[in-house]
Amino acid sequence: MIGQLITKLFTGEISIYIARLRTAFAIYAAMAILAVAMIGFLIGALFVWLAHRFGTVQTSIGFAVACLVAILVMYALLLVARRPPRQRAADRMQRDVASIASIAAVSNLPLIFASVRRRKSLMMLPVAGLAVWGLFKGLRGFRDRGLRD
Repeated sequence: MIGQLITKLFTGEISIYIARLRTAFAIYAAMAILAVAMIGFLIGALFVWLAHRFGTVQTSIGFAVACLVAILVMYALLLVARRPPRQRAADRMQRDVASIASIAAVSNLPLIFASVRRRKSLMMLPVAGLAVWGLFKGLRGFRDRGLRD
């Protein structure tokens, strides 16, 4: 969208583009208002149908309990999402270090491939590492299965 805006700016068609954006925004806003109204009418129709079927007081209590459960779920999600700033900073630092490490690894790939082409025996290191890891996992699974029996 930004690329289109810059292109339109250089070609002189920016006013047409902004007018189209304004029209699209107005249509999307009207659609959002109608969607909220639709959801309200559907909830109202559900309430009327359940009130006719089970009674007004029981339906009101059911809706109140459903709202309470929704509030409790949202509060639990808020507690999970809201972490201390120190933990968020540590997570950010970990992501940054992983990003830098992956960039360094990708930038060194041509050098690694060139050294592997020269010395084929270097391929034995990752193969041996994978074999040891597979053997470890297999023995651990065998040991765990033996403990369960």
